[in-house]
Amino acid sequence: MTGPIIDKDKCTLCRKCVDICPKEILSIKNNEIVIVHDDCILCSHCYCVCKFNAIQFNELKQPVFSFGHTAVIKDEIKPFDIISFIHSRRSVRRFKADPVNTEMLHDLIEAAVLAPSASNCQRWQFVVINGREKVLMLAEDIKNFFIKLNTIAGNPILRYLSVIFAGKKILQYYKNNYESVKLGLERAKEGKDLLFHGAPCVIIVHSDMEGSMPVEDGQYAAYNIALVAHSMGLGTCFIGYASATLNSAPSLKEKLHIPEHNRVHAVLALGYPQVEFVKNALRKDYDVKIV
Repeated sequence: MTGPIIDKDKCTLCRKCVDICPKEILSIKNNEIVIVHDDCILCSHCYCVCKFNAIQFNELKQPVFSFGHTAVIKDEIKPFDIISFIHSRRSVRRFKADPVNTEMLHDLIEAAVLAPSASNCQRWQFVVINGREKVLMLAEDIKNFFIKLNTIAGNPILRYLSVIFAGKKILQYYKNNYESVKLGLERAKEGKDLLFHGAPCVIIVHSDMEGSMPVEDGQYAAYNIALVAHSMGLGTCFIGYASATLNSAPSLKEKLHIPEHNRVHAVLALGYPQVEFVKNALRKDYDVKIV
């Protein structure tokens, strides 16, 4: 049976663990905490509210960073600091060639898995491509994919015949992406890296499609990476074309050891920014209704 292990000698029967459990698997019987059914989602809420260290899990561990363990400091951080930090993060499209060390990469992945996930599934997986030459190899594979795709989309006969095999996907691609990809391919011939922007590292977030919200879970994890990278002096950029390509090309997934049935949720270019931002960005107006 998975779930919390209660140390009866340390437990004071304060019942905080019982009240916090989202699946109501804990109860007090005969003056002790007992598990009443096997439906634990391993959220560790019970562990987090126990002041007496009476609860442990065999299935879980504390994330370990290069600086050690994290601390509970929520009362020391002001909303102004968090919002200003979030506001100062930028999508970087010009990177230095300087490499990213493996210690930083380890910390980024550890930070990624601190993200929330629906029903605490935590099914995310990661591929880290570290080294400019390796990133260029991936860029070359993606470029070749788009060369083939544009060859089909650019031919009217093949474009309309593709409806039989691929529905309207090629037609929609031709309408929305063909010209911009064509321009990108032409500029690639000039040595321009329009895909990964000179980044020395790429992080891919993927997972199977089990659970209730796997796409959102993966995006949360990716955004954690983006924020923590910013705190390290690194920059990131979400590369949508790379995500779309990997989800359409099983051979590229196989090359990256990504299971064919898994979906790529985010591809992040990562490295040291070549540009210094001295102001926080302006934003578009938006609509909100509070009801």
